[in-house]
Amino acid sequence: MADNESGITLWRFVGCTMLYLALFLLVALPQWMIMCLYAKGIMAFTITCFFISFGLLVIIHMVEALKYARPFNFIAIIICYELLTLGAASFLLEWNLICAIIIMCVALLALVIVLVISVFLIWIGFYGNPFKLAVVGAMGFVLAYCIEVMDIVQGWYFWQDVAVSVFIASVIILLISHLLITYENFEFLVKDDALLIATVLYIGYLLILIAGRISAFYISENAAYFNTTTTEGYDDVDDDDDDDDKKRKITVKSFE
Repeated sequence: MADNESGITLWRFVGCTMLYLALFLLVALPQWMIMCLYAKGIMAFTITCFFISFGLLVIIHMVEALKYARPFNFIAIIICYELLTLGAASFLLEWNLICAIIIMCVALLALVIVLVISVFLIWIGFYGNPFKLAVVGAMGFVLAYCIEVMDIVQGWYFWQDVAVSVFIASVIILLISHLLITYENFEFLVKDDALLIATVLYIGYLLILIAGRISAFYISENAAYFNTTTTEGYDDVDDDDDDDDKKRKITVKSFE
């Protein structure tokens, strides 16, 4: 494989990206497990970290020195990474450790599937315009939001299930499109771009992890709903009660 303009081969670049991503995951997973076991009453702190991390991501994206000027880029990414990791723990705190590990593994499996699909599309060379694919993924986020608020217009018990499914599909589409765009622009990439791409993949993993945690809540709610509701009883209830039954609200207690 020939070098690009920065003197790095494709396989070396991929190897660096996977190394960074593996380090991100290996450091994050033990933190989440420990916090699941011992962290109590710190939800406000972790949620604050989550929002601060996205603000820092915007700053990193806007300031070129924080992306390519060493050692500032590594310092900025490490701080942002740790804030993201602590923030994502908000969705795993005070929950069963085994269930949390299962969600982590499922999210990791989804990320591996994304990587395999991307490699396959690159290998066969049949993937169209990745920028159009990215637009589809971005529109999926808008659609997920619209579905989430549909309870205001028309009450239906499963709106949130559909919204989370669309959200996960959108994350997967965006990750695939990002990898395809990266491949098409490989000639212009430098070695430090591997750190940025690994960060994007890690953020994608976190989004799938969070969606998986919310899905676990909805699955348990659906199981209880189908076990306690009959067709006759559902048809006979009052309209106001019917609307309340069709809506599910996630609170802090929902994550215990």
